[in-house]
Amino acid sequence: MLRIITHIERLLLTHDCVILPKFGGFVLQTLPATYQEEKHLFRPMRKEVMFNVTLQHTDGLLSESYMQTYGVDYRKAQLMLEEDIEALNVSLEQDKRITLGRIGTFSIGEEGQTIFTPGDSGVFNANSYGLSSFHFPVLRSLEEEREEVALLAGKKKKDVFYIPVSRKLIRVVVASVAAVALFFVVSTPVKEVNLSAYTASFVPTEMINYRFEEPISQPEEIQISQVDEMVAEVTPKIEATKETEIAKTPSVPEVRKEVAVPAPKAELVATKKMYHIVIASFPTEEQANEYISGVDRTQCKNVSKVVRDGKYRIYADKFNNRADAESYMATLRKIEKYKDAWLFISR
Repeated sequence: MLRIITHIERLLLTHDCVILPKFGGFVLQTLPATYQEEKHLFRPMRKEVMFNVTLQHTDGLLSESYMQTYGVDYRKAQLMLEEDIEALNVSLEQDKRITLGRIGTFSIGEEGQTIFTPGDSGVFNANSYGLSSFHFPVLRSLEEEREEVALLAGKKKKDVFYIPVSRKLIRVVVASVAAVALFFVVSTPVKEVNLSAYTASFVPTEMINYRFEEPISQPEEIQISQVDEMVAEVTPKIEATKETEIAKTPSVPEVRKEVAVPAPKAELVATKKMYHIVIASFPTEEQANEYISGVDRTQCKNVSKVVRDGKYRIYADKFNNRADAESYMATLRKIEKYKDAWLFISR
C-alpha cells in the first residue's frame, strides 16, 4: 500500500488529476488567496486535494509510473496497481481509517460512506510553495491613535523607588529580633526580696543604739588685749627689715645717650655739557686728520675732532651753550658743503 502512495504523491506534483481504477480519483483544485475578516487571517493561493469517487476509469498515469519505476511491461504494471488498490480497500474496511501520507485521510462514516479529509496540500503547488497563512491585525485609525496618545500624556507617571535589601541582612535581623523576644519571655521574673530573711547577725539588733549625741563644741574666747600686744611686737620688726633692704639695694649708674652726628653729604659736581657742530665722521684717525687738513679755516676756525664710540667726529666748533651752538649751526648750514651739519652733545 505504501508503494501506491508514493506514486500518487509524485504524480500530483505534475498533474492535476490522478485516478485509481475502480476506487476514485484525486483532483487538485486551485483556490485563490483568501482573507478571513473575523480572524484577520490571510491565506495565499494554494491547491487543495479533492477526492472524486465517480472517477473510476483508467487514465494510465499510475500504470506508466509503475513501468518506469520497476522496469516492467504494461500488463505487469497493471497487475501490480490492481493489487495495491485491493490492499487499500481491505485496509479501509478493516481499520475504518487509513492515511495516505500528505495526500489526506480516508475514513468510513456511520452510514458506510467513504469520507476524505485533505492533508497538507501546499506541497503540490510549486507557485505558492513555502507560503503560509499569516495573521495581520487591522490598523487603527489616526484619530484613535491621537486620542490614546493624549490620554497617556495626561496621566501622571507614578515614581517607583526600589530599595535593594540583602536577604542575608533580613535573616540576621529576624534572628536577632527572635532572640531578644525569647530572652524576655524565658527570663526569670524579679520579685521583692526580704533582706532580713537572708541576713545573719551575732548581735541582737535591740542591743545596738543607732543614735549618738555629739557634744557641741563652744568657740574659745580670744581676748582683745592679747591680740593688740602681738601686733605691737611684730610692727617694729617689719619696719627694721624694710630699712635694711633699702640700704642693701645698689645704686644704678646713669646711662648717657650718644647722638650720632650725620656725616656731611658729598657734593655732586655736575659735568658740563659741550655742544659740538659735527660736519663729518670717520672710522679711522688717519681719515679724520686728512679731512681736517682740507677744511677751510676761514669758514671753520676751530675745526677739530672728538672720539666717541670708536668713531672720529669732525666738528667745526664747540660751545658750552646750546643756544649759541644752534645759532652757529644754522649759519653753517647755509654753506652747501656743510648743509648736513648736526649737533653732538658730549659730557
